[in-house]
Amino acid sequence: MKYELIKWDLVKETEADIDGNYSVTITIALHPTDGIAPDFSKDIVVVSNNNETGFEVDESRVNAVNDYITTINL
Repeated sequence: MKYELIKWDLVKETEADIDGNYSVTITIALHPTDGIAPDFSKDIVVVSNNNETGFEVDESRVNAVNDYITTINL
């Protein structure tokens, strides 16, 4: 069974700790391509650091979503 992305949303972001690390919870909505199972969602947590640029943070979030989809479709 393969899954395709419906959408993803940033749900919750934490404040930075003393080292500048913070996290965001991303909810990923998925749809099975064969139509047998129902749509479902999965929360993943991505950790970032204040030393990263906005582009780097955005890229790590997109990569985390894509990595999850790749993993479940193996």
